[in-house]
Amino acid sequence: MSWKCLVLSVVLVAGCTTSQGSPAPVAKVDEPEREAALSSFYRQTLDWRPCDDFQCAKLTVPVDYRRPDGPRFTLPVIKAAATRPGPLGTLVAGAGGPGQSGVAMIKDIAGTWPAAVRERFDLVGFDPRGIGGSEPRLRCDTEGEPASKAPDGLPLIGAEVPSTRQYAEACLRGTGENVLRHLGTDDVVSDLDVLRVVTGQEKLNYLGYSYGTRIGQLYADRFPKKIRAMVLDGVDNTYLDWRADTVEQAKGVEDTLLTYAKQCATRTGKPCPGRDETEILAAVDRVLAKADKAGDGNALRQEISAKLTFPADWAELSGIILAADAPADDSPDEPAGEPEPSGDTTDALTVVNCLDRAHPTDLAAYEDAARELRRVSRLSPGTEALGCAFLPTGSAPSRTVRAEGAPPILLVGTTKDAATPYGWARRLPESLKSAVLLSNEDVGHAVFGGGSSCVDERVSRYLIDLTLPAAPARCATGPV
Repeated sequence: MSWKCLVLSVVLVAGCTTSQGSPAPVAKVDEPEREAALSSFYRQTLDWRPCDDFQCAKLTVPVDYRRPDGPRFTLPVIKAAATRPGPLGTLVAGAGGPGQSGVAMIKDIAGTWPAAVRERFDLVGFDPRGIGGSEPRLRCDTEGEPASKAPDGLPLIGAEVPSTRQYAEACLRGTGENVLRHLGTDDVVSDLDVLRVVTGQEKLNYLGYSYGTRIGQLYADRFPKKIRAMVLDGVDNTYLDWRADTVEQAKGVEDTLLTYAKQCATRTGKPCPGRDETEILAAVDRVLAKADKAGDGNALRQEISAKLTFPADWAELSGIILAADAPADDSPDEPAGEPEPSGDTTDALTVVNCLDRAHPTDLAAYEDAARELRRVSRLSPGTEALGCAFLPTGSAPSRTVRAEGAPPILLVGTTKDAATPYGWARRLPESLKSAVLLSNEDVGHAVFGGGSSCVDERVSRYLIDLTLPAAPARCATGPV
């Protein structure tokens, strides 16, 4: 799976714990490295060792920053050394998700980033707590059939409730409640500040993709004066409540589907599931109706959604729709294989998103949300947030990032983005006054590093010499 994949997509996920409650908010401390209780973490020395063409190390951080003498996380860190070392030092890249490995991402992107940036910065990535090679790790393995039955009166979500509850119990059992409660972005922000210091940065250089932009926003809000340069590409939001967040994303997926229907032939040059927009959308409706009748509708929705994000995948998307729309033959059905186990991208997507916002426990609220989700997008299963009914959640429904005193922060927003809708990037400068938006007129998500030469040039110039693009900043990358 690509590091730029649709990690915030409309997918059928389940939640992770039967225990309710809100983790205590992380204290806002301007100089945590000066606290005696945290000094051992900030003063640690990373033991860099060769790993393939990179250098690797382990970062130690407390599970609970309020109890630094307690259990600890060990987080993998990777460095791609600058090709022409200079005074600019380290640039930390934040991976998407929640759930993607920052170590794997660095291995993917080190060869695609512009040479001017690679020359001047050591590129560093890390696996967030609970993810990838982190120890302890989020574990949500289930066994057997759910013990509970589907509740009555919930026609859209009821069938998923037993497996969601079972999955929740598995996450809590496999991970441990104390660890699970400390996987939210607030704690990741604290880890990032430790990483800043131990990589020798008086002020942070940071480039976040997708979920990595949420990490960046909350870092800027807590540590606005500890930033040299920050780029947020594929801008996530923190200001919407749980329901509005899910609905806006579903609208973004539907909007990208309409763009695919309009541009399929010109973008792909391959057979499309219709001669024009009307025929293509009719084909999508037809295959979804057929899959719903067979009980596979949500799986097909997920498959289509995953291929919508990047036009490079649209030829494959057309093939999926055409195959699903083909008349059934008389050959016997292939036996169904075992379902794939849940990976930590899916697990963390559920757990971290639930921890980062307040969510209701009343299942009726999720049933009502499902009706709206189905209305705004034909690709929405309606159960995107259901897992949060069984998870510890955040104490606040949303947050407004202001980062008062922060230096200029460069946002990159792609105008047709199925994962992080463009409106999120466009709205952020209303509260984050130092933010400057670079609009990439195209279909896609998280494009710096080969997705647009225009974006690459402007972001590189900002990272190297802090020169911002002139407003209104735009890149006309695609025919949108």
